[in-house]
Amino acid sequence: MKKKNKTVRVIINICYPILSLAIALAVWAIAAKIKNNALVLPMPDKVLTDFFALFRTSDFYIAIFASLGRILLCFIISLLSALLFAITGFYFKPFDKIVKPLISLLRSAPTVAVILISYAFFTSNVMAVFVGFLISFPVLYSTFVSGLESLDKNFFVMAKTYKIPLIRQIFGICIPQISPIIFECSASTLSLTVKIIVSAEIITCVAKSIGGMIQVAYASFEIQYLLAWTLVAVLLSFILETVVRATKKIFVRWE
Repeated sequence: MKKKNKTVRVIINICYPILSLAIALAVWAIAAKIKNNALVLPMPDKVLTDFFALFRTSDFYIAIFASLGRILLCFIISLLSALLFAITGFYFKPFDKIVKPLISLLRSAPTVAVILISYAFFTSNVMAVFVGFLISFPVLYSTFVSGLESLDKNFFVMAKTYKIPLIRQIFGICIPQISPIIFECSASTLSLTVKIIVSAEIITCVAKSIGGMIQVAYASFEIQYLLAWTLVAVLLSFILETVVRATKKIFVRWE
């Protein structure tokens, strides 16, 4: 009986995303029909045809892996830096007070302005990663700080009583307890990182990238091609987020 109920839940969980996709495509088709101008908003079937055609070209895979490399590099640097800064601030409060105003400044800075200013100092490839870091790092840092502040202080009293080394406190108390927060925040931040990196690639015309392909499509006014590459970015974001959430389930079960 339990196995049957589990199967039903799995089927229901699969149906929800399919239903959401169907609604989105229906709204898109209705809007395209009302507009009745393929140069402005083509029908979904035309875009999907171009989307699947991309998989047969070598440029598609070159662009995907180039952008994916920047996204993962940016995310890993942001994640490790945010974790390091949050833990340092948790144990050393003056450091936290110095960092927090800088974090507030980064969170309030307009993304496009950051991209344009960074473009004056870095090459396109480096700039995309740098801008992604400036946007992703504050989000991760703030979430990790909140997670650490919510920890049970009795653990640290016990650690102090038994003179447990700091490094063992970090890896034995802090990280394990905030690991669900780390995974959950990582999933949403990865999606944000994809958007930021692709946006930076578009603005700075990074060659052989998802953003570069979107920029080429926009310049040549190929709306179907532009929307097809936009779907690629959305799909990549969805896959990365799904991988992180699946990893979270495995890790939590193992823990």
